[in-house]
Amino acid sequence: MVVSSEDADFQPGADVLVTGCGLSETIDGGYSEYARIDSKSLVALPGGMTCAEAMQIGTAGYTAALAIHRMEQNNQMPDLGPVVVTGATGGVGSVAIDMLAGRGYEVVGVTGKAAEEDYLRKIGAQQILLRDEIDFGKRPMEKALWAGAIDNLGGDYLAWLTRTMKYGGNIASIGLAASHELNTTVMPFILRAVCLLGINSVDTPHELRRAVWARIGGDLKPQHLDTIGSRTISFDELPDAFQAYIDGTVTGRIVVRIAENP
Repeated sequence: MVVSSEDADFQPGADVLVTGCGLSETIDGGYSEYARIDSKSLVALPGGMTCAEAMQIGTAGYTAALAIHRMEQNNQMPDLGPVVVTGATGGVGSVAIDMLAGRGYEVVGVTGKAAEEDYLRKIGAQQILLRDEIDFGKRPMEKALWAGAIDNLGGDYLAWLTRTMKYGGNIASIGLAASHELNTTVMPFILRAVCLLGINSVDTPHELRRAVWARIGGDLKPQHLDTIGSRTISFDELPDAFQAYIDGTVTGRIVVRIAENP
C-alpha cells in the first residue's frame, strides 16, 4: 500500500508505504483507495524506488529483508557457505532468493514445484531441492550442510534444518505453511551453536522497520522484480485470485491495482 502523507515526520506530499503492521488483519484498509493509518506504521518510500516496485516487494519482500538483516546482525556472511530457502517459489521465498543472491550468497531453493526450476534459477538460486526428495533423517544431528536458512514451512522441514545446519548457522523462521509444530532436540543448538531467529514483520519496531526498508532501497534491492512480481490484477479480479493462494499454486507476487489513476 502506498499513500501520500501530510504527517509531520514526512515531507509534505511525500510518498510513503505501509506493509504488515496488522493492515487487513486487525486494521481495515488493505484494499482501499484511501485509508487512515497510524503514522508509526508508515515508512518513506526509498529513494529511486517507484510505488509499483514497493508493492511488488510488499510485506513478503519486507519480511525476507528483515530475515536477512537479522541473520547478518548475527554474523551471517556469504563466505560461510550456502543458505537454503524453503517455500522458494512463494512471495517471501522468491524475494529472499533474489536478495541473497544479490548479496553474494550461494542460494539453495527448496520447492514442491518441479516445473519452476527455471524460474528459481532466473531469480538467483544456484541449486534446487524438491521437497519430496528430501531425506529428513532420524538422528538428532545429521550431516552439516547449510550456513543459514530462511524457512517458510515449519514442521518437519524446520526440524530438518536444525539438524543439518553448520556450526553457528542462523535459521530465520518466518512461516508455518507445512505445520506450526516443531519437534527437535536441544543438541543442534548446543553442540553446533545453531541460532533460531523468529521473524515478525507485523510488530517490528519503527526504527528497525525504517532501517530494513532503507536496505531494500539499497544493498538488498531485488534485481528481478519484473519476474517475481510480473502479474498485476485489478481490484475487480481480486476475489478470483485467492483460491490459487489457498491451493498453493501461486509463484512470486501479485500486485493489485486499486485505482486506475492512483
